[in-house]
Amino acid sequence: MESSIKQLTADEFLSFQSGDEHIFKYVYGVYYDLIIQKVYRLCREIEVAEEIVQESFVQLFLHKEKLRDAAGIYPYLYIISKRQAISYFRRKISRERFREDLRHQWEEQSDESQQSMEGKDITRVIYDIIDQLPTQQRLVYKMNKFDEKSYHEIADAVGLSKNTVRNHIANASKIVRFKLDNLFFLLFFIKDIF
Repeated sequence: MESSIKQLTADEFLSFQSGDEHIFKYVYGVYYDLIIQKVYRLCREIEVAEEIVQESFVQLFLHKEKLRDAAGIYPYLYIISKRQAISYFRRKISRERFREDLRHQWEEQSDESQQSMEGKDITRVIYDIIDQLPTQQRLVYKMNKFDEKSYHEIADAVGLSKNTVRNHIANASKIVRFKLDNLFFLLFFIKDIF
């Protein structure tokens, strides 16, 4: 099929090598269908084939000065697209192996997490979350929630304004609630998947 394609003249090929956009578009139009058919036969995914062919033409444009004559355009595109397809399959296999490894890690970690959570009292989890709060937020939050002190009493005790105390408690409450929600969601999500 490649033999029926009209080759560029010597002058057109020199224009191609010097970056002539019209000649490059012509080359693209002439070889695109031929290369995409070959790549599609390899990968059987049209989006992947299109991406590989596009990249092959980019490589052709970037390395056009390495070609000796117009007859080298098709072999260059063929070899580059074949290499790109092989690279795609290697990456795909690596990704699949990575996903499989990740799935096994999740299974192991979810078992450990579930056992750890079952062994811990929910109160301990809440204390752990509170202990991760910034120092002043943690102090104010504990005084309010555990010691049942009012905003005014806390403000007097730590030397902050009542509004600052209110903001600290509101922010700390959001953080604690967010982390607990995420923790419970994760545990239920992991339990449902595995």
